[in-house]
Amino acid sequence: MTGWMRGGICLVWLVALGWLWMVGALGAVAVGVAALAGLVVLALRPGAWHRRRRSGLRYVEMGKAPVGLL
Repeated sequence: MTGWMRGGICLVWLVALGWLWMVGALGAVAVGVAALAGLVVLALRPGAWHRRRRSGLRYVEMGKAPVGLL
């Protein structure tokens, strides 16, 4: 799942929590705890930072000599 999609899901989560608070289905403390939990899950997604590309292309060396040198 991409970062944009995770951010969108988190935004939908926060909007839904706000709506539930506005209609009175959840109290302010419950909404605050759920919103904080959602933001923590977004921030602590596993392996998100080390998977970023640091350069454009990476070439893999196959370890084979060119045909002309054999």
